Amino acid sequence: MTWAEHKLSETFGVEVAGISLRDGLAETERKRLHDLALTEGLVVIRGQSLTDAELAAFARSLDVSDLLFPVNRLSNIDEDGRFIPETGPLALGRIANMLWHIDSTYMRPRATLSMLYGVTVPLSGGDTEFCDLRAAWDRLSPDEQAHLRTLTATHSIAHSRALTGLTELPAHYANVAGAIDRPLVERHPDTGRTALLIASHIMGLTGYDKAATVKLVADLVARAATPDNVHVHKWRAGDLLVWDNRAIMHRGTPYAAGADVRDLRTTRLTDLSDVAAA
Repeated sequence: MTWAEHKLSETFGVEVAGISLRDGLAETERKRLHDLALTEGLVVIRGQSLTDAELAAFARSLDVSDLLFPVNRLSNIDEDGRFIPETGPLALGRIANMLWHIDSTYMRPRATLSMLYGVTVPLSGGDTEFCDLRAAWDRLSPDEQAHLRTLTATHSIAHSRALTGLTELPAHYANVAGAIDRPLVERHPDTGRTALLIASHIMGLTGYDKAATVKLVADLVARAATPDNVHVHKWRAGDLLVWDNRAIMHRGTPYAAGADVRDLRTTRLTDLSDVAAA
């Protein structure tokens, strides 16, 4: 196979073809994928066949940091292949993932690169949408940029889950159920580009009451997620997506969760600079 790259949009994202992650990559190829994830924000690799162990090994090969958590299963079926009821914590968590968000901003350390691998995908729907928060920042006026640089946001997974009616978090959220403060605007340590750090986990902003926080965050999300700044990924089984949480926000889209199987795997790389800040 021959390595090939294809831009997904004018502003961000690239698809890489002609590689097999199961067969292993040369060091130069791994470095190229890592660099593309940082500069392009999103990398799409189709046609893979990976076990959980192989996905974990690939993720570890991209960076010196370790996994933020082991490979997790994101699915609407249980281990016996039965559909998970469309009510209850798991279903509400799935709905919460349909809100625009950035992975792991509600915990420390957070994630740098996220990965999502498609084992079984729906016949229709269940897409994943991505938005470039660097481009969103660049579109703001100088006065808006100056003001937003002064703000600190409080991130909480309890807040984003409550937006879907999940007011009592399951036990597995216990270690990440607190609140984390982060600047609303960040400069990427590798690329030097500035991006907003926004979306559904934000429960508060310095100097803003609850209503004003909701209004500002909603306004920034709406202005960021315009059609020309969003890439919609139409899933095929064997797709692997890699994206940079310091540049990109994302969300899932609805599908027939009681009829079509959507079975994905995910893992994330640890932000070592955020470890030092803890």
